[in-house]
Amino acid sequence: MSLPFYPWLLVIIPILHYYRKNLGLVNDAEVPPTILLALAGASLVFALINRLIRDRYLSAAITSLCVLVFSLSGHVYVELFMPRSLGIWTVMALLALFIASLALRRIRPRSLFAQMAPGFNAVMLVFFSLQVVWLAASVIEMSRYEDVIPAYSLLAADDFSVRKVENSAARPDIYYIIPDGYPSDDWLKETADWDNSAFTAALEERGFTVVDHAQSNYPITIVSLASTLNMQYYGSNQSPYSDKLFLRLETATSKVARYFLDSGYTIVQLLTHTFFPSPLADIILDFTRGGTVAVDIETESAYINTRERDLAVGARRDGSNINWLIQSYKHSFYDGYFDTTLFRLASSRLLPLLFGDPEADAPLNDRDPEKFLSTIEEAIKISEMPEATFTIIHLLKPHLPVVFNDACDIIPRIYMPSTEEFGAQMKCINAKFLYLIDSILTASENPPIIIFQADHSSIMGDAPKSRRMTYLGSVYKGRDKIVVPKSAGIGRSLWLRCAESCDLG
Repeated sequence: MSLPFYPWLLVIIPILHYYRKNLGLVNDAEVPPTILLALAGASLVFALINRLIRDRYLSAAITSLCVLVFSLSGHVYVELFMPRSLGIWTVMALLALFIASLALRRIRPRSLFAQMAPGFNAVMLVFFSLQVVWLAASVIEMSRYEDVIPAYSLLAADDFSVRKVENSAARPDIYYIIPDGYPSDDWLKETADWDNSAFTAALEERGFTVVDHAQSNYPITIVSLASTLNMQYYGSNQSPYSDKLFLRLETATSKVARYFLDSGYTIVQLLTHTFFPSPLADIILDFTRGGTVAVDIETESAYINTRERDLAVGARRDGSNINWLIQSYKHSFYDGYFDTTLFRLASSRLLPLLFGDPEADAPLNDRDPEKFLSTIEEAIKISEMPEATFTIIHLLKPHLPVVFNDACDIIPRIYMPSTEEFGAQMKCINAKFLYLIDSILTASENPPIIIFQADHSSIMGDAPKSRRMTYLGSVYKGRDKIVVPKSAGIGRSLWLRCAESCDLG
C-alpha cells in the first residue's frame, strides 16, 4: 500500500506559488526556512493525529485538511470577510476544521483512505511538479535580463553637471508628502464615521488650498505614485520585468525628479518598500532598528551609518548599479506569505518567535510604527539644509493596520479596527502631520511648497466592495502586460501649499 506523502507536498505548493508570483520582489533567502517550518508543522500535526487515531491514512487526510485551512485562510478572509473581525474569522475557520475532521473520522470503511492515498499522492505530485517547472521558467526568464539596463533606467547618459542651487524665494524647498490610504473628508465621514473637518481647517489656516472631491489615479500605491511622478497613465508594460518591478523602477527614475534635478535641486528620498533607492537622488535615507541610515547605491553598500552624519549633498549616481538596486529592496517573504495563512491574526508576534528578531541594522518594516515616527523626525531636518531640495516623503499612515491610540502610544497591530480604534489613530496621525508641517514652516528660511497628497483611499468602513481600494491584478496579452486599470470613484484628499512668490520656471 502506498505511503500517504501528499500532505507534505500540499503544504509546499502554496509557498512555491506565492514565491513564483512575487519573484524578484521578496527576499529569496526567507523561502527555504519557510518551507522547512511548514514541513515540520505538517509532520507535527500528522504525528499528533496519528497518535490519537492510530491510522496513518486517515491521519494524512485530516492533516491535508488542516494544511488547506491553514494555507487558504488568509486568502479566503480577504476575498469574502473583510472588513469583519479577523479574530471571529479565525475562530470560525478552526471550528469548521474541527467539525470536518470529526466528519472524516466517521467515514466507513476506513480502508477507503488507504485506497485513495495513491491517487492523492499522484495528484499532489503533479501540482508540485507544475509549480517547480513554472518557478524554474520564471527564474530563467528573469535571468535573461539580469544584466540589462532598461532605457528608462540608463542614467549615465544624463547630464549631471547642473549646478546645485541654494534655497531661495524663487527656488524654495518642495516637499511631496504622501500619507498612505488617506481618504477625503466625505469618505471618512461616510465609511468610518470620522469628522475630519478640524484637520482640514488646520491646513487651511496654514495656507493650504484644499481640493475637495479629489480622485486617485489608481487604487493602489505603486501604480498611483508612478503615474503621479511621471505625469502619465500606464496602458501597458513593454519592459522585460514584471508590472510591479517596472512600476518601482518608474518611481525611482521619475520625470518629476529629473525635472527638479535639471533645475539644480537637491533630490532627497526617504524610503519605504514601495520605492527603490533612486539613482537620481542625492540623499537616500532608510530607517532601521538601530537608527537612520544612508543608502549608497554607487558603492553597492546598502547602509552607511549616519547617526552622526552631516546632511551634505552626496555623490552623483550614474545608474550602473541598477541590478544591485533591483535586488536590494525586497519585501519580507515571511510577512507576505504568513498574511495569506491562518497565522494572519498573530503574524507580527509569531514571526519573531519562529525566525528571531531582526538585526539592529535591518530595515524597519513598512508596518512598523517606528518607521512612521522616524520618517517624520528625519523629514524635519531637511529644512535645515542650505540647498533647494525636492523631497519625497511616503508616510505609511493612516493605512491599516492601526498601530497607534489617540495619545500616539504604540499598540499591537489591529488589521480590522472598529470605528473607534480607527478614529483614535486618525487623531494621533493628524497631530503628527501638523507637527511635521509646522516644523517645516518654522525652520524654512523661505516659504516652502508642500504637497500633501494621498496615494489612494481606504478599505475602512462598510461601503460596497466595488468602492473599496482593491488590487485588480494584471492581465497578460502576449508580451504586453496590462497594468492595474485606473481608479473609478476612489476618494482621496489633496492639500497644496505654495507661496505666491513660487517661480519654478
